[in-house]
Amino acid sequence: MGARRVVRVAAWATFALLACAPIALALTAPKLADLPPAAPEGVRSSYVTLTGEERGMRKTAAKGFPTDPWSQDDDFHNQEWRRVQTLASNLRGSRQSVLQGLDDGMREGWWRSPKAEVRVTVPPCRPRPIY
Repeated sequence: MGARRVVRVAAWATFALLACAPIALALTAPKLADLPPAAPEGVRSSYVTLTGEERGMRKTAAKGFPTDPWSQDDDFHNQEWRRVQTLASNLRGSRQSVLQGLDDGMREGWWRSPKAEVRVTVPPCRPRPIY
């Protein structure tokens, strides 16, 4: 074999090893324990809490991205996700059940504080230029 062929084979072998290692790690990683769903009264309480905090989270997001509605919405949902994690942990239930409760509450019109502001629209994405 020529020197170029050896280098080419070594390069492909290195690439294959580097590409397969993360896949092997993911396939052999231990599964996280599934948490039980949160109690229904806790889910409803979380809905009231999240909808009551939405206005403040949106104001915080608007300060970070004053001219970009899509990024404001993205930042809001990041804050909302962190709050869902905290609420689910406090309820000793799954995050999925808290998120499902948020969805169900909006669709079914569950009670929320009269001061709560729930926005169910999504602003269009207008990518910013990269300099």
